[in-house]
Amino acid sequence: MLPEGIDGHVDPAFRRVAEAFAESVAMGGERGGLALRLDGRAVLDIRGGMRDPESGLAWDKDTLACCFSVTKGVFVLLTQKLVDRGVLDPGTCVATLWPAFAAKGKDAITLHDVLTHRAGLPATETAVPNGLLYDQPAMAAALAASAPVTPLRAAPAYHNMTYGTLLTAILEAATREDIRTLIARVLTGPLGADFTIGLSPQDRARTAVLTQDDPGGLFRAMRDAPETLFARSMAFFDPEETFTSERWQSTVIGSGSGHATAAGIARLYEAFIAGDFLSPERRRAIGQEVARTDADAVLGLPLRLGEGMELSAPPLLDFGPNPRSMGYWGAGGAQGFADPDAGLAFGYVTGHMDATLGSSPRCRALIREVYACL
Repeated sequence: MLPEGIDGHVDPAFRRVAEAFAESVAMGGERGGLALRLDGRAVLDIRGGMRDPESGLAWDKDTLACCFSVTKGVFVLLTQKLVDRGVLDPGTCVATLWPAFAAKGKDAITLHDVLTHRAGLPATETAVPNGLLYDQPAMAAALAASAPVTPLRAAPAYHNMTYGTLLTAILEAATREDIRTLIARVLTGPLGADFTIGLSPQDRARTAVLTQDDPGGLFRAMRDAPETLFARSMAFFDPEETFTSERWQSTVIGSGSGHATAAGIARLYEAFIAGDFLSPERRRAIGQEVARTDADAVLGLPLRLGEGMELSAPPLLDFGPNPRSMGYWGAGGAQGFADPDAGLAFGYVTGHMDATLGSSPRCRALIREVYACL
C-alpha cells in the first residue's frame, strides 16, 4: 500500500523512499514524479501533487515535465549509440561533418571535445540577440562562426545552452535525419521511453505547469553581471522565459527542452548500463573519468566527466555514493542517473523548480533514501 497522497506502485523494499516523497508532497514543496529501475525491473514509479495548481489537475502517470539538462544525457546516449553503429567516431573532427564549423581555428575540434565540454564554446565571442535559442539553425550558425571563448581541451567549461545545439548539428549532418525523428527511431521507440522534445499540441496538453522558488532567478546574472561566463551562456534566452511558454516547449533545444515522465527518464538512463543496448566499449567510455574541474568556469561547481556524461560528485552533483554513477541534473531539480554497479536507474521530475545550482536538496534527500534501501 502506498503512503497517503501519492499514486503509482512501489516494491516494499523501497517503501521508505515513497514515504519521503509523500512527506514532501504533503508539506507543499513537491509535485512531480519519481521512478527507479533495478536490474531491469521497475521497482518504484510514483507521483503526487498537482500537474496544474490553478486547475487542480492531478499529476498522473502520463504527465510530462521539463527535465532541462537531463536532456543532455539523452543526446549523449543517442550519440554513443550511433558511435556503436559506426555512424560516428569520437575522434572525428566536427568540421568534417559540418564544414562551416572550421571557422576561426576550430578545424581540429572533435566530437570527443564537444562531448566532454572542452570545445571552447559555452558562449560565443560576440554578443548574440536575446532569444536566439529559439532559432536553433541560427544559433548553430553563430557557434560555427565564433572563435572559442575558453581554452580547448583544458579543464571542462560546462556548455550550458550550446551543448545540444552542437550535438544536434553534428548528428543531423552525420545521419541526414531530423533530430526528433532520430531520437524516436533510435531511442524512445526501441526503449519504450516516454520522452519527447519539441512538443506537439497533444503533448503540451499533458505537460505540467512549472512554478519556481525564485522566478526569474536563472536570468538575474544577465542583468547584474552580464560579463560573467554564466550570463553569456544564458544570453541565448529571452530573459522573460517562464519555461511554460509554447516557444520553449515546442522548440527542439537539446540542452534543455526535453520533456519526460520520471519513468521515461529512468528507462533511458537504464540503457547506459543495460548490456544489450550499448557495447562494453561505449559503456566504459561513458563511465571512465576523462576530464574534471574543482570549480567549473560557468557554473562554479565541481565537474567530473566521462565521454559525455557527468559522473557523481556529491553533494553538489549527487548521483549517489558510487563515483562511477553517471547522469545529468537539470535546472530546477530534475535528475536522471545510472549506477552501473548497483544496476540502478533513477528518474525524477518536478513541477516546482528549486533555485539550487546542482542537485536540489529534495532530490538529494530522495537519493539518500534510495541507497539506504539497497
